[in-house]
Amino acid sequence: MTKKKLILLFFGLVGMNVFLFAQQDDKRKQEFEQFKEKRVAFITKAMNLNNEDAKDFWPLCDELQGKKFELNRIVRKAMYEYNQAKKEGKHYAESEYKKLIELCADSKQKEVQLEYEYYTVKFPKVISAEKIFLYIQAEQQFARQILEQRERSKEQKSDDGNRSPSGNKPDNRRNSDSKNKR
Repeated sequence: MTKKKLILLFFGLVGMNVFLFAQQDDKRKQEFEQFKEKRVAFITKAMNLNNEDAKDFWPLCDELQGKKFELNRIVRKAMYEYNQAKKEGKHYAESEYKKLIELCADSKQKEVQLEYEYYTVKFPKVISAEKIFLYIQAEQQFARQILEQRERSKEQKSDDGNRSPSGNKPDNRRNSDSKNKR
């Protein structure tokens, strides 16, 4: 009887873990979808796209992004494998580092070729050169905005742990000035 209870408990815990991982995966998917929606809204507004232009442009843009993502996935996988090897205390040979460098450079080169193809051949079939230029600018602005938000979020998280009992941030300048005078 105890054996059955242990087996049920084991499968219950496994099932709960699978459920929790599924929830985390769903949350990540939802966050990614929200990110994509924000990106599309930001870029559409910056480009001043009308419905007709958007209908033709976004499928091409998504196609470009998918191809770039796939190129970067290969590099991310190689970097992950490198970091795993490093954690395990393994050292790469010079030839392995050269392969990583070539992979990164090759990926960047292919990404530039893709952008050139889409910016100069595919996008001009559906939108004007001005809108293509506005798209390039909007992508950069959106990326900068996301980076700034992440930095602010990190600062807020670290500030939450460094607040004094009064709720104010500690004045680290005074502390560093007094250390420098010693």
